[in-house]
Amino acid sequence: MLAEQRKQQILQILDTRGSITLPELTSLLHVSESTIRRDLQEMDSKGLLVRVFGGAVSANSMTDLREEGVLEKQTVNIREKQMIGRYAASLIQPNDFVFIDAGTTTGAVIPFITEHSAVYITNAVAHGLELARRGFRVSLVGGEIRGLTEAIVGSAACEELRSYNFTKCFMGTNGVNADNGFTTPDINEAIIKGRAVAQSKERYVVCTSEKFHVIVRFAAWGDATILTDRYPNSWYAEQENVISIGDGT
Repeated sequence: MLAEQRKQQILQILDTRGSITLPELTSLLHVSESTIRRDLQEMDSKGLLVRVFGGAVSANSMTDLREEGVLEKQTVNIREKQMIGRYAASLIQPNDFVFIDAGTTTGAVIPFITEHSAVYITNAVAHGLELARRGFRVSLVGGEIRGLTEAIVGSAACEELRSYNFTKCFMGTNGVNADNGFTTPDINEAIIKGRAVAQSKERYVVCTSEKFHVIVRFAAWGDATILTDRYPNSWYAEQENVISIGDGT
C-alpha cells in the first residue's frame, strides 16, 4: 500500500471513530509501528490530525474534548450514581477479580461493596484508598496520574493490565452512542479503558443517562453492558445490553 493511500485510510478511520491507537493502526494497515509513527507525525505537522500518546485523534474532534474535574462531577447526579452503584456492587460474587475504573460513578460502587473474598484492581488513587480503608484486598495500577480525573494512565499501566484476567470490570464513560460505542475525551484514558475491557470476562459500563453522546471511543457498543439510571428514549429500552436501574424498569 502506498503511503498516501495509507494516510487516507487513517483519516477515514478518524472521521468515523474520532481516535485510533498505534496497535490498532499497525494491525489494520499491516505495517510497522515505526511507519505509523512517521505517518502520524507528518499528518500532525500538516494539521490533518492530532498526534497524542499512543495514537491519534481527529483534528475535527478536538473542539469537543472538554471535561470537568472530579470535584465538579462529584456534586452532579448524586442520587442516580448511588442507585447505579448499589446495583453494580450487587453483581460482585465471591472470589471475583474485579477492575474498577476511575470516575465518580464507578466511585459510587465502592460504598455498596460487601464481598471481601474478591480482589480489586483500580487505576484511581481515591478508589484504592477507599477500598483499602474499608478492609478490601486492593492493588493500584502503576503509572502516571492524570490530574483532572485522578486516573492512572500511560504505557506502564497499560502493560500491567495485560497481565490480568478480570472476571468483571466496572468502567466509567463520558459518552455512550450505539454507533460509536463508549467514549472519553482523553486518548490516554481511552487506551487504559480499552485494555481493561479487553482483559475482562464480564464488562459493565456505569453511567447516568445524560452520558448518551459521543466523544472519543475506547470500546464498541456491544463490548459491555450499560448500567444507567434511566433509558434516554424507547430505543435504548429495547437494547439487551442496556439496564436501567431507575423506577419503572
